[in-house]
Amino acid sequence: MNRAEVTRATFTIAAIALLSSTAAATSPPVTVVSPCECLNNHGEHRWAVKNDPSTPPEDASAIQAVTPSDVFSWPGPAEHLMQSSERAGIENNWFALTGRVVAVKVEMDGDLHLALQDATGDKAGLVVCEIPAKQQWCSIRETVFSWTTTRFPFHTSSDRKLKLIGAPIITVTGKAYWDVGHAPKDQSNRRSHLPVVRCIGDSSGDEAGGC
Repeated sequence: MNRAEVTRATFTIAAIALLSSTAAATSPPVTVVSPCECLNNHGEHRWAVKNDPSTPPEDASAIQAVTPSDVFSWPGPAEHLMQSSERAGIENNWFALTGRVVAVKVEMDGDLHLALQDATGDKAGLVVCEIPAKQQWCSIRETVFSWTTTRFPFHTSSDRKLKLIGAPIITVTGKAYWDVGHAPKDQSNRRSHLPVVRCIGDSSGDEAGGC
């Protein structure tokens, strides 16, 4: 498939996360050898939950279709979540999130973070979909990297934003996931004070803080 012709893809991953994680400044550089292989990648924020290997239910009616602006309207979690917390509340539900990819980053834990906004681009809300550096998601990672100008291998000592080719509209199927590492102290579902990509191009906007 020609990269410039990609307009829609359907992915199945373990987590629909709403915030990105960062690594400590003393952490060693991460080497991304290929789309599916990373060296020295590391993470700690609810690691077992984020790397949930479960597969979607066969009953399609058990998967709720949502958009980034839908998720943006969700309240924060009913209970205070910590790094050791198991899935709670809405995190146990399956969602099919459809939106336009407006940014892709490689995190220090090896995850790919896809920032999605509504396909129409006229509603507030940005949701981050995480694709772990695990073999079962290898083909998805290959597809995502094909949307960028990335060359392998490369080294990075911080989260690295990749240059996108186009802005594909995709549907990601997965469970919701609250990133405690960067959630506001009150665990509300907002991070309006941070600069994010809201439209196609750089601007200030609103990002959902968690679910």
